[in-house]
Amino acid sequence: MIATVETERLRAEPITPAHQDELCALLGDPRVGATLGGLQSPARVAASIERQRAHWEQHGFGFWLWRERATGAAVARGGLFRTHVGGTDEVEVGWAVMPARWGEGIATELGAASVRAGFVQHGLPDLVAFTLPQNRASQRVMDKLGFEFERDVVHSELPHVLYRLAPVT
Repeated sequence: MIATVETERLRAEPITPAHQDELCALLGDPRVGATLGGLQSPARVAASIERQRAHWEQHGFGFWLWRERATGAAVARGGLFRTHVGGTDEVEVGWAVMPARWGEGIATELGAASVRAGFVQHGLPDLVAFTLPQNRASQRVMDKLGFEFERDVVHSELPHVLYRLAPVT
């Protein structure tokens, strides 16, 4: 299990109940909710934290809380997560960044670290990323990471665009 990850600017730690307030601030922000299909209440965040704990235990990976190394401030949530999307079981690379930090390359930086973990540490055959069709910022991150558009899908009863990445051989 890869518990913590560091990049040039960021440090990641597996999500735990200690992150409840930081995740509520992130996932309860209307700007983030607009990119993820809705706001998450504190109860939904707590349930998500429990799903993350169980996911880490079962698979040895999951979403991390990402902090800025220089300040320790929480800046994002993201990583790898097994999900069912577009009728298939997949491993997604996902991210959500604090709105005050949008445009700083944080999603790309944590996404690249997550892709490396998926391919190098976990030997996954491929990864997906998906978002709402109007979320052009996340689609640009997917492009920067090398993901390619595969198809339109419905996820959580909402239209999404699905991108896929296979390791370079």
